[in-house]
Amino acid sequence: MCRKILMHVAVDKGAEENKSFAFYIQYLSDNGYVTPPMTPWVDAIRKNGNVAVHEIPATDEGRAVGTLIFTEQLLRLVYLMEHLAAKYAS
Repeated sequence: MCRKILMHVAVDKGAEENKSFAFYIQYLSDNGYVTPPMTPWVDAIRKNGNVAVHEIPATDEGRAVGTLIFTEQLLRLVYLMEHLAAKYAS
């Protein structure tokens, strides 16, 4: 689910639909939604999502919680901070 959110964020921010997952990750990076310091934890969302998509075993609790925390932070930075900046910084 968290991996899929990355794709939806990219499309919401202007990426073309029906592209590869790698395209969406690159789009987020190229357009400043994922900065260099964020890259390792966005990559963790990707890697953990790949395991969940392509393997049968359940994800352990630590990996699941970490992935949710990283996804939450990405959503905060992309949407909440953008909203607050528009509201208070203008």
